[in-house]
Amino acid sequence: MTSLKPRIHPILRQLLTFVLILVKFLVLVVPVLVFMVWFSYKVDISGLFQGELAPREVANMLLNGDTVSNYDQMDERQVLKLYVQNLSEEQVPETLALGSSRVLQLTKEIVGTDSYYNAGLSGAGVMDIMNAFYLFDQADKLPKNLIIEVDPWIFNGTSADDLNRNADHDLFAEFLKNGLHIDSDYTAPDTTARWKALFDPAYFQGNVKYYLKQKNSNTSTNKDGSEIPFHAVTGDFETLDYAIKRPDGSIYYPVEFRTWSYEQVMAETLVQAGTLSAMHGFDEMDPYWTNLFEQFISYVQSKGIRVVFLLTPYHPFIIKHVYNNPQGFAGFFQVEPWLREYAAQHNIPLYGSYHASRVGVQEWLFFDGIHCKGEALRLIFPGITAALQNEQTAYQIDYYNTYNDKYPNLVSEALVGSTADCLVVDEDWFNQASFATGTGIPYSDQIEIPSAS
Repeated sequence: MTSLKPRIHPILRQLLTFVLILVKFLVLVVPVLVFMVWFSYKVDISGLFQGELAPREVANMLLNGDTVSNYDQMDERQVLKLYVQNLSEEQVPETLALGSSRVLQLTKEIVGTDSYYNAGLSGAGVMDIMNAFYLFDQADKLPKNLIIEVDPWIFNGTSADDLNRNADHDLFAEFLKNGLHIDSDYTAPDTTARWKALFDPAYFQGNVKYYLKQKNSNTSTNKDGSEIPFHAVTGDFETLDYAIKRPDGSIYYPVEFRTWSYEQVMAETLVQAGTLSAMHGFDEMDPYWTNLFEQFISYVQSKGIRVVFLLTPYHPFIIKHVYNNPQGFAGFFQVEPWLREYAAQHNIPLYGSYHASRVGVQEWLFFDGIHCKGEALRLIFPGITAALQNEQTAYQIDYYNTYNDKYPNLVSEALVGSTADCLVVDEDWFNQASFATGTGIPYSDQIEIPSAS
């Protein structure tokens, strides 16, 4: 009897078998591969995609609104890179501050808005400032307002290599090429090897071991098992013996530094006056770096961003020292007049001065020779809303009206190199002026400034 069961062609049978195997592979194997790739990407123990573990920890805490311990141990540049990388659209700050450690006392309270981030970097030169901006630019997370704390040393070509030694030179070359359209030695990196790691079973296994270890421990560690020294800080910050980074990017120094005696402040100021390493050989404003600064500002403004310049003052003893020892500081003396003229030509509000007397910042409002306190910035900067309207603080207006007619060379005409003197204001006037403006800064005992040699 002949069977009525249809006969399947051998080729068709092989095809069906292949389809069944493929379906099983897709159902059983692909989800496992996808999970491995996703898990290795998210945990990323070697920091190939998410960044190194320690700065990643800091960036995540800042984004969560935490104040973070041990600022002086942070890799600031990596923290900023990862902060921008993980910044959500809702968290993009309306106002961003750039500069060196001399801007890190500019807090959201002084700026007058919660939508603010201080991206200042210790020892920042031109490369660091432009790199910091480019991180936000390439991530399409640009602010509406940009406060640039302009240090005079960024125009010093002689010390440029030393100033920019910690900067990411590849990122800078990329910005020159893709941002400013200037020829550079930038070449896009080959990322093939990095992406291959996602499919490496050994890398997946290492990530699993690290994840399980962290999950079962209350201590975050690096890949080598060493403890990550950063944690969220709560409570009273006044007595902390380490520096902290606030969620707005600003810095709060340890109690020991904040409470230095006059003798300690002067000892450090004398050392800084004797070195001023960033000013070595500063015979003139370097044409290359000056031109590059101008191109950078033009680029920023072309993005529709409103720019504000901030010049933070130097300690009166530094001012006296460079006046008495002008050799090698000719470029330093040129910077502020040039910046004021440039700002006026390009409708850029400018606040502060390198000369403490011009803005009424007294000697006791300095941590050391080059870092003024946040209280000093309150006297200088009116907040971003008022700054964009070119308004002055009530203190600046009162200071000018009270002292300029009698001491014009120490107020409206004071520039670094123009005079060695700094005006010591009347205690009663200062108390009345500062408390009336809401700064509430009590006057310290007047201190005679020793002569500089």
